Amino acid sequence: MNTPLILQIAVPVPFRKLFDYLPISEGNSENLRPGIRIKIPFGKSQKIGILVSTSNRSDFPMHKLKPAIAYLDETPQFDQQHFAWLQWISQYYHHPIGMTLSTALPALLKKDKPINLRQANHWQVTPQGLDTELVNLNRAPKQKALLTLLKNQKEAVDQTFLENNFENWRSTMLSLEKKLLVEKFILETQIPTTKSIAQSDKQANAEQQSAIDAISLNLAMFSVFLLDGITGSGKTEVYLNSIVNVINNKQQVLILIPEIGLTPQLLQRFIARFGNSVATMHSGMNDTERYQVWLKAKNNNINILIGTRSAIFTPMPKLGMIIIDEEHDLSFKQQDGLRYSARDVALTRAQRLKIPIVLGSATPSFESLLNVKRGTFQHLMLKKRAGKSKPPQIKTINIKNQKLTDNFSQPLLDLISKHLARNEQVMIFLNRRGFAPTMICQECGWVGMCTRCDHPMTIHAKKQRIICHHCGSERKMPAQCPECSSIDLRPRGYGTERTEQILNELFPNTEIIRIDRDTTARKNAMHDLLNKISDHRAQILLGTQMLAKGHDFPNVTLVGILDADQGLFGADLRASERMAQLITQVAGRAGRGEKSGRVVIQTQHPDHPLLTLLIEHGYRKFCSDALQEREMARLPPYTHAALIRAESNNIQNNIQFLMETKHTLQKLNISSLEILGPAPSPMERRAGKYRSQLLIIGEKRKELHSALNQILKFIEDCKSAKKVRWNLDIDPQDMS
Repeated sequence: MNTPLILQIAVPVPFRKLFDYLPISEGNSENLRPGIRIKIPFGKSQKIGILVSTSNRSDFPMHKLKPAIAYLDETPQFDQQHFAWLQWISQYYHHPIGMTLSTALPALLKKDKPINLRQANHWQVTPQGLDTELVNLNRAPKQKALLTLLKNQKEAVDQTFLENNFENWRSTMLSLEKKLLVEKFILETQIPTTKSIAQSDKQANAEQQSAIDAISLNLAMFSVFLLDGITGSGKTEVYLNSIVNVINNKQQVLILIPEIGLTPQLLQRFIARFGNSVATMHSGMNDTERYQVWLKAKNNNINILIGTRSAIFTPMPKLGMIIIDEEHDLSFKQQDGLRYSARDVALTRAQRLKIPIVLGSATPSFESLLNVKRGTFQHLMLKKRAGKSKPPQIKTINIKNQKLTDNFSQPLLDLISKHLARNEQVMIFLNRRGFAPTMICQECGWVGMCTRCDHPMTIHAKKQRIICHHCGSERKMPAQCPECSSIDLRPRGYGTERTEQILNELFPNTEIIRIDRDTTARKNAMHDLLNKISDHRAQILLGTQMLAKGHDFPNVTLVGILDADQGLFGADLRASERMAQLITQVAGRAGRGEKSGRVVIQTQHPDHPLLTLLIEHGYRKFCSDALQEREMARLPPYTHAALIRAESNNIQNNIQFLMETKHTLQKLNISSLEILGPAPSPMERRAGKYRSQLLIIGEKRKELHSALNQILKFIEDCKSAKKVRWNLDIDPQDMS
């Protein structure tokens, strides 16, 4: 009798185990390899699972095992090393293996439909176009501009390049094709450049060259570099020059960035340097576009992949270097599902592949600075701005008891007028979108609270709606107070939409651009707005933190921060750290060209010790003092944390579940663990659910994870766990 073959399959369901299946009743099952997708029956439905291993035995009776329905792949979706890394991620974050592997797959691979690599259109200038004098197109300025752009490229360009470099290019391109100045052709795949790439003609300064040399000497081994450079110090130039040898060695590079909004400028610089072997991956792309890029990276048909958080999971068989830009950014931490840190798992990926990884930031995270202190990371510092630019002057304006003109102090308004008169650009930063944070009745004091969250609803005047930015619920803006029927309802506070209206009234002859989530929702909207800024078609730039990160606007000479006090008194452990990073990043947008820059911070607490320390002594001194406080208080990064959250319709259910969990942890008698709570979450009620949490802090990571493994076994059989929705967050970054 033949020994039966058992397929052990990871299924995308919230169970921390593999599921046993029999091979399909017909067909060859001898050469099945871990990592292939298999269609299986699951309960009354069908699912797509991943084969993890095979066995000759099962803990279940053979007659109860169901056969698989179909094998969807001939070869694994992940190579052996990549697959082992994903299994480690599942174990570290204590997340079900099936859901972890599902997170790492493109959406189209979670379906059983056949997928083909789409043919890619490319465009290049014809011989006739090369001979055409541009003056002949003076009456068609858009055609002239596009033909000029194409003539300046060393090779054919694709749709991605055009969308990132030319607004509404399609009709213009069609006109050039009809005139036979440009031709379109198809490449089945994007072929990486094979010719050797020379170093940049741009002369690196001494600090940049020192960083480039240090990285280049460690290309064949695992090493971690913290590229700690002040804003405007030229970190991107270090990235560009450091990866030349990697590309020339026929290897690939993965570059992670925190937000889509940072993509256009960065992409333009990389394409200009490395041609069309550069691709991007981010949430602004549809499923098909993401899969095309994923497959090209997997097939080694691109050299450089620039992507946001989830791009870390992309298979790249020749990966030779990882770069994480703005490594401190909270966007690298997934806040639901698999709550991974892209920065942290990138470090383990580089370690397993024995390749270098570069973490770049003007405001490094406390974790990275501590690793430098311990000698785990190599510290590369860029203390000077590149070129002739100098760091901006920073000063505060005390607005306490001052009469403001719609949230603007008179000294700030005077400075704005002065800089505008010199034809310079001004940036106004307010990290609050919408028209106003809340609506209030002047008669009875009613406040427009969200009915599902412990938070006011934000007014969006253009939409005539009030919207909760936490749960997404919205309703029509009321015409009268629901409590006393008064029509005297007024906005309280200021958001970017209201501030834009005020600036238009104060400076009626000045073009203003607002950048926030509302104005950049449309595809390519961010790219179009950034182009307008770069072309000096706007003098006042207004926005949230989307405008604060990574952008280079040489003509911005004044930055005004309207409300710097939000982070000074936050309940979150990391509130002051985030505040310092944000102020430093925003301030760094000023004076990046040859003109000097100024930063003005409006605050009601100009003497607050954290603010004073940051302004007078800089981010490095702020971090040094804050890290000393963290060490004394036994808080991360000197310790390791896990957060168990619970939510339900009844807060008592949360408390019961978390108390039982706490008592079970205490019975383990691990002296290095400190258990805080249960306690209400900072926002106790969100989306109609009451929320509570239990914080576990351990001095030793191994002991903490061992305790979590045991507590998860308890939770699986815990009756009170069935009454709540709970989750486990390893290394939490946001306690809200």
